[in-house]
Amino acid sequence: MKLIEVYRRNPISFSLYILLIIIVVIIAGLVFAPSVFYDQWIWKYYWGPIVADASGSVAYHNGVEAREGYTIISEITYGIILVCALYAIYKLLKKLNITVDWKFALALMPYYLFGPISRVLEDSDYFHEPVEYWFISPLIYLQIAFYAIFFLLLGYYLERKFKNKIFSVNIILFLGGLIFFIPSIYLISIWILGDRWGYTTGVRFDVFLIVLGLVFLIVGLVFLVSYIFKNNKKISVYKNPLNLAMLSGHLIDGITSYISIKDPFSMGLSYAEKHPASNVLLNIWGPLFPIVKFLLIIFVIYVFDIMFKDELKDHITLVNLLKIGILILGFSPGLRDLLRVTMGV
Repeated sequence: MKLIEVYRRNPISFSLYILLIIIVVIIAGLVFAPSVFYDQWIWKYYWGPIVADASGSVAYHNGVEAREGYTIISEITYGIILVCALYAIYKLLKKLNITVDWKFALALMPYYLFGPISRVLEDSDYFHEPVEYWFISPLIYLQIAFYAIFFLLLGYYLERKFKNKIFSVNIILFLGGLIFFIPSIYLISIWILGDRWGYTTGVRFDVFLIVLGLVFLIVGLVFLVSYIFKNNKKISVYKNPLNLAMLSGHLIDGITSYISIKDPFSMGLSYAEKHPASNVLLNIWGPLFPIVKFLLIIFVIYVFDIMFKDELKDHITLVNLLKIGILILGFSPGLRDLLRVTMGV
């Protein structure tokens, strides 16, 4: 209880102290027990998989093997970091009095498009060491977070200084994202049109159209049902644009994984899943993964907008920020996988 009271009195200082303690412990471990802290922990679960991903093969350091992809330990770690990061961003947005709504989510669109697109460019061998490390998760997400926060603060400054709609936070945030998004989408486009710098198994527009067609069909049906029953508050919430975006993002991820890994239409696809949890579902029954994704997002929307609607009505910023985070968690890997299959890399 005393720790909670200290945190409530000065949350920023408390958080910095905790972070400092963690850093000191890690540094001490790296100095006095490097084989344990670096070889068996940092290398094996965090840095090694990035090196392995970049090289496209198993990586070794002092005899310790690292493979590309995620482990239960790394996923838990990244999950904790994500929760802490979302909370810190929430406190920043609240302090700056920035409205987090569908318009804000749209302003972030170039950033969560740039992430998976640039990741696919790395898959296609456009980048080389050591630059390519910055385009492999989780470093790519840290990079994008830095860009987004920078243009968010710039937009906040310009909006306060000029008090003009042209310099609003959302507009500056969106325009800043285009700086990174436009070159990356240009490179993807010229690859698809035939100017390629790496190996490809062939462009697969058929997979692209099938995935987007199924996503459009499912999301369209959800919207249609929620529109027909728009007078029912427990159903009408599902046509909220941010809710539909969350659903779309995770369906892209689930359906792309199912089609590219299980190849239900015998299209000659042979991809593999890196996430342990997803792999378990796919191995039980291929369609189970997108079905679970669909039901999970439906449940999340129910929890936020129906079950705890009254309790959360004074925390809309936090709720919408969590929704954007959930959207990114599905949309980013889903779009990356879809583009990989489409480009044949």
